[in-house]
Order: sequence, then C-alpha cells, then structure tokens
Amino acid sequence: MSLIENQRIGVWMNHCDPIGPCLLEAVYLSIKLEKEVCLFACYSGEKEKQHYEKKASLYAETILKDIPGIRVTNLIRKGSLKNMVKQLGDEENFVLLCFNQKINKQILQAFYRSGFPFYISKSNESSTSLFKKIMIPIDFRNNTKTATLWGSYLGRFNQSDILLYTANDRKDDDLQAKVESIIAFVRKFYGQFFFNFGFHQGESNSWKIHQEALKASEHHDLYIFTGSLNVTLLDWMIGPFEKRIVNQSEISVLMINPQKELYVLCD
Repeated sequence: MSLIENQRIGVWMNHCDPIGPCLLEAVYLSIKLEKEVCLFACYSGEKEKQHYEKKASLYAETILKDIPGIRVTNLIRKGSLKNMVKQLGDEENFVLLCFNQKINKQILQAFYRSGFPFYISKSNESSTSLFKKIMIPIDFRNNTKTATLWGSYLGRFNQSDILLYTANDRKDDDLQAKVESIIAFVRKFYGQFFFNFGFHQGESNSWKIHQEALKASEHHDLYIFTGSLNVTLLDWMIGPFEKRIVNQSEISVLMINPQKELYVLCD
C-alpha cells in the first residue's frame, strides 16, 4: 500500500440506519486524509446483494453530486465481516472502517482480526463530527502509541486539538515509569508537527483511566482508545471492554486493535 490513492476508508452499509452522518464523516475523513471512500457490504443471498448494490449506487450518486472530485467505489462481497476483514486490509487496502452508532458481537469478532481501526459514529441527523477536539487515554501499554499515531494524522491533516489523558499509577512504580515513557515519546513525536496538544494526568490507574477519560470527554468530538490485548470467556459474558466503552460514550469513537500490527497511512 504505497500510494495514497490506493488506500480506502470503508463504510459498512450492513449497519443500522440512518447511516447519513456516518457516511458524511467518512467522506470528510477521506478528503482530509486523501483516501478513497469505499461503500462496503456483506451479503448471503442474491436478493440481499441486489439490495446493497442499489444502496451503494444511490449513496455514490449523492456523494458525487455534492463533491464531484472525490473517489467513490463500492465493494459488495458474499460472506461475513469476520471472515473477510483480513482481506479488506491485505488486498482491498482498507485503512479504516466506519460504522453507525452501535457495535455487536459480529463487529467485535471482526475487530479482533483487523489490521486497521474501526470508527463508530455517534452522530445523528442534526450533527456530524469534524474531529476537531480529540481525547486519547494513555495507559502503561506500549500499544497505546498506535492510538496516538492516529491522533497525529488528524492533528496534522485536520488541525485537530488533542488532549492526552494519562493514567496515574502512583502505587506501582514500574507501571508509572511505563506511562511516563509513553508520555515522553508522544511529547517528542507530536513536537515535530504543528498542531495543538496537551496532557492531563487523571486520578485513575491504567485499568480505570479509560472510563475516567470518557467521563471527561463531553466537550470533545472523538475518543481514540486502544482495545484489549486478550479477550476471555468472561469478557464475552459481561461484555468486552470495547463494547462497554462504545456503549458508554456519547461521542464518536475510534478503536485501535493491539492484537494485530496496524497498517500505516501513506501521506
């Protein structure tokens, strides 16, 4: 995936309606990040295939009418999202997949196999996110750096303001040292660019900082977080960490999968 124009931002049409705000946000991101918009759906039978082909054609026509220069394609494939998500990254050049409002078990299973982030829009017909104020919780895990990488894309290409909400592991010197190492990395990394960012130390440790940051995110329009390294049977019984965060969030969410190596955006 060496060319900007080959990389795609997908919009999953199988998800719940109304999909309008999510579609608008995907288009906005594709313009800012210089990516192609891909209207994507899975189907099981011919009737369902025809339904999504018609839907994709209508959406593409609407987008091109308003933004003539944008690149819009569609991808209608037989099968399940879980079974084709690896192919979406490896062969179809997806770097982001956008969903509307909610996540379910099918989406989560696909997410844990994905080498690109999942975006869940919380917008409605009267509002859309412009990704101008971003919250990113920082815990002790090194994978947190990938969430900050995506923050840097939006800071650089969308002039977003980023608040890094850091864990307070004062009762564990080793974990606190890891948090401070990540803070030092991000400060140096972000310092190369020209966008606004800042740090706020929370009251919670690394295990609880995500919930605290989420409660403090009311004046933001995007919450970027790193998901679970391991998902147990108990997690599925009580609801995985990612699902709880998305359900609790009142703003749009970008989930990073730490279980796979993520594709890097070309710029």
